[in-house]
Amino acid sequence: MKGKIAGVFLSACIIASCSTNTHFLIPGGNDVTTKKISIEYLAIADAYADLEKYDKAADYYQLAMKDKKLYWSAYYKLGRTYALAKKWSDAAVVYEKLLERDPSNVNLKLSQAYIEAMSGNLDDALIIYKKLLEEYPDNETIPVNYIIVLLSQGRAELAEEQLGILKQKFPDNKSIPDLSKRIQDALQGDGSAPSPSAADPPPVDAPAPDSAQ
Repeated sequence: MKGKIAGVFLSACIIASCSTNTHFLIPGGNDVTTKKISIEYLAIADAYADLEKYDKAADYYQLAMKDKKLYWSAYYKLGRTYALAKKWSDAAVVYEKLLERDPSNVNLKLSQAYIEAMSGNLDDALIIYKKLLEEYPDNETIPVNYIIVLLSQGRAELAEEQLGILKQKFPDNKSIPDLSKRIQDALQGDGSAPSPSAADPPPVDAPAPDSAQ
């Protein structure tokens, strides 16, 4: 993977070097070269993200965003990188802007709700999840995450009620046994449960909004 980054980076440097040669001018050549460089930046960023070097990836996604045609794709990946790096406040800004552009994208909404929960804004996360439950009644990921946030707020009885609904609508959901145990532990204890954790990974692998492609 390191060799991949080096190769991509070298390619970008060669393109940049060639662009300074003023002896052979090609109509529209500067635009073509700029786009090639931006594409290389995007590839470098992806490579760093694969290595979980999220700070480096973010830097190159921002460079790729200078190309108008790549802006939204790179911006989406930037937000995903922030989320994976647990930079929740930065991720929240990106996902809010993406939702303004594509307000019907359920995957972005799920990511936004998760980011709010991980930021400690449980009330805001609950509001989003509750609205999503109404808008997308056939999506079984939403009630699972809703129950987890309820537990994190110490609302075990309401979580138990929602679990009953989950069992009725989605009896084969694989999260039911774990949720049942969490709820019983909470009810037998003080009613509280740990905050949302990596045990329920963020849905940041969702497709970019349609307008970003």
